[in-house]
Amino acid sequence: MKRMMLSASVLALMAGPAWSQVQADLGDFCGPPIGSGDEILAVCDLQNLGELDEVVAVGDRLGYTYTNDLTVPSSILTEAEIAARGQQYVSELLRSLPGIAVSTSGPGNGLTQIRVRGAEANQVLVLIDGVEVANPSTGEFDLSGLRAQDVVKIEVLRGEQSALYGSDAVAGVISIVTRAGETSERWRASVEGGSRGTLEGQVSAVVPLGLAALSLNGNAFTTDGYDISGLDGERDGAGSRSLNLGLNRIEIGGARLDFKYGAGRLETGFDEDSDFDGRLDDTLSETTVETQTARGDLRFGTGAVDHKVSVGYLQTDTDTRAGFSTRSVGERVNGSWVAGVSTDAHSLTVLGEYERETYRIDPNFTEPGAEPDNAVGALAADYRYDADALTLSASARHDVNDLFEDATTWRLGAGYRLPWDGRLRASVGTGVKNPSLIELFGFFPGSNFTGNRDLEPERSTGLSVGYEQSLGAFEASVDVFVSELENEITTRFNPDFTSTVVNLGTDSTRSGVELEASYTMNAFRIAGAASFTDSEQDGAEEIRRPDVTASASVTWDATDAIQLAAYLDHTGEQRDTDFATFTDVTLDSFTLLGARGAYALSEAVTLSLRGENLLDEEYQEIVGFASPGRAVFLGLAADF
Repeated sequence: MKRMMLSASVLALMAGPAWSQVQADLGDFCGPPIGSGDEILAVCDLQNLGELDEVVAVGDRLGYTYTNDLTVPSSILTEAEIAARGQQYVSELLRSLPGIAVSTSGPGNGLTQIRVRGAEANQVLVLIDGVEVANPSTGEFDLSGLRAQDVVKIEVLRGEQSALYGSDAVAGVISIVTRAGETSERWRASVEGGSRGTLEGQVSAVVPLGLAALSLNGNAFTTDGYDISGLDGERDGAGSRSLNLGLNRIEIGGARLDFKYGAGRLETGFDEDSDFDGRLDDTLSETTVETQTARGDLRFGTGAVDHKVSVGYLQTDTDTRAGFSTRSVGERVNGSWVAGVSTDAHSLTVLGEYERETYRIDPNFTEPGAEPDNAVGALAADYRYDADALTLSASARHDVNDLFEDATTWRLGAGYRLPWDGRLRASVGTGVKNPSLIELFGFFPGSNFTGNRDLEPERSTGLSVGYEQSLGAFEASVDVFVSELENEITTRFNPDFTSTVVNLGTDSTRSGVELEASYTMNAFRIAGAASFTDSEQDGAEEIRRPDVTASASVTWDATDAIQLAAYLDHTGEQRDTDFATFTDVTLDSFTLLGARGAYALSEAVTLSLRGENLLDEEYQEIVGFASPGRAVFLGLAADF
């Protein structure tokens, strides 16, 4: 049952992260150096780096590294790959990567959860332009409505990453990079429309200001949707608006400043279980989510030491108008100072960080006017050795918690490059996930839910072993992992129909195998991934964890003007809870086929046609929620 059942009851990358700077062979992608030398600060355009599938900049905290220097598995989607697939929700793009399972309640704007390596949906850290975006109220990031038009790169690191990222990074880190970081002059406008009354428009621009640059991106989206209850009733539509601003590469006295701001509004219609019989009814329920994010980074060098000082802010305002209406506002403020020094083979990074989360909810029946909060301070260090064929890493972090006992997490990793273009890697580490503020303080009489202030953080220990091989244009990797979670938090339903959350006394074990491969030949590129996952709690299979997920895609640049692409995303059988009977049922496997064709009318203007669910599969990712059928969309984009 776990945390995702709490949502139902309430509302219906690094293996010791690679902190070393990318060296001079990335100079073609970087602007003039700032500071006391090329190795102190290289002013890099993330969008140029985004085209390199061997470069990782997870979190953009200090520097960049190569994926084949990491000791944990990583996956990347570049801007070119994102454009070729043409999928418009970030959650749909994530289906193509190993180790990731997606659960969506209805259309893309419905509650969307991602699970990495069989972990809970709130046990992966999600960053957008370096800002942690999990809702401070629930402790989880809902990907619903997150459009892909502004995204230029997605990086995923799998496995326990709390040693430097703290709470939430139990199963990994997902970093989403948008155009807000661009510094090269660019103008772009696009429009797309099609099935289910869908229409989307976007305008973006990057304006150079000397060495600095101002970036702007605005997006508007609307769809009539479909009836997610499957009762052939009124359609559940959705709409969103977003604005992303960036002011980058500001040089002041040998230092560099970068600022980013984002604002979004998501409106979603949904059906709820209004008569509490465990089945959706055709209702007129609505949810509005307004989000604001901000981040500022100051980079400078003192002698041989690189520094980065960052501050971040997130506010998530969720207003649900349903049988039991609520409004919650969660806020997070954090700041960090990272300092690093490196030689040819050695690098050492230290980190100091502070974070404070608050939330308020209306109605609040326990403490009128109260704003529950939690503060965490942390110190962390990472050492890295990289010479010839051998890579070693060690990292540790100590969190001083305001509400729980302090936590210490660590990670050790090693990689060895073999003479035949193969590489072995292994890592072992620990992760921690703090209870959310709602789990601690929440009170929802409409669903008879009460929080539990005695909850303890969840703790995980995991081991990952992998091998990667390059053979000319062919690249492949395989990873085997096992993790054990203690103190798992779950929802307990009592005989008097009340519910709360508790720590389980039994362990949860997650294990599996992940495969990834690609082959590029002239105008063709074929890529694929597959995951086989077993996730159990006290010997019982956990719900909403598919036993198999797989994806395959092919891209063909037929001519200079024509590009064709197709993809298959497969989700295997999985268990879920049927709330009509409070028993577990097995949901059938399904496969989604999509395709996209693009024709360049000129050097600047491109016409595209794409289709989703072309096999018109009927499937369920969550019991009782109908799926969208076949859809076709026509688009026009202009780049200058």
